[in-house]
Amino acid sequence: MNIQSIKAKLNESSIYHSEENILDNNSVIGYEKKFKWSWMATQLNTFIVATDFGDTVIDENLIENHLSESFKFSKQNYKGWPRGLQSGVGVISILISNNVSDKAKDYCQKLKSGKKWAGFSIPVIHNSKTKETFQFEKNPMWGRIYYPHFKKLINNLK
Repeated sequence: MNIQSIKAKLNESSIYHSEENILDNNSVIGYEKKFKWSWMATQLNTFIVATDFGDTVIDENLIENHLSESFKFSKQNYKGWPRGLQSGVGVISILISNNVSDKAKDYCQKLKSGKKWAGFSIPVIHNSKTKETFQFEKNPMWGRIYYPHFKKLINNLK
């Protein structure tokens, strides 16, 4: 998984994307809007924010900063129903590096990012050296209906 392959996979999936600058690094940001009756008749607006940090160590602080900037970007660019009114926002924050701390892996696998009002922040790390991807292992209670969709989006980018 790298920026170019993510752009190609977003294209294949007909997901709109743009190139932006997040935390002073080139990033690709995909945007998808879906409505499903099985989501209790809600609309989910998902932003996929992927940033390649090269050799920078990915730790918990970098993940939190990336999540914060990614969620801020999504709030500035969200053009849908008001959040919470049959509408939610999901931000999948993908950090790519060849240097990943064990605490950062645990942060992603245990989904320690917390929740936002009518929004979800999902951290994902891809170790470009080992080709391993670290993401949530269990669907949390809050927003449980959306997490299979988030997992599918993440897995389709690999």
